[in-house]
Amino acid sequence: MQIRITKMFEYFHKEIPPMFLGAILAVFVAFIRVIYDREETSFVRILLESVLCGTLALIAGTGIEALGLNQDWSLFVGGMIGFVGSQSIRTYAHLFLKQKISGK
Repeated sequence: MQIRITKMFEYFHKEIPPMFLGAILAVFVAFIRVIYDREETSFVRILLESVLCGTLALIAGTGIEALGLNQDWSLFVGGMIGFVGSQSIRTYAHLFLKQKISGK
């Protein structure tokens, strides 16, 4: 069983770019997190939160590529985005932008 799972991960890592794997991971982690935390009761809102996290992870993956970092960072970033959620990302982005605008 362990060998099959390892071969499956190797196959996905070879065939699917890490940026997309990070987005898939973000969708999966966000979906599980929202259900576990009971943040939303509507399946549509759970799905939308998951897709939004996946989209943010895809955007972050392009940033990782543009910065010249190893693409394997996309998996880490995708997992973290799924874990913290789109609302937290939005809150941190607003704080960051306010600090940059005020010059502090």
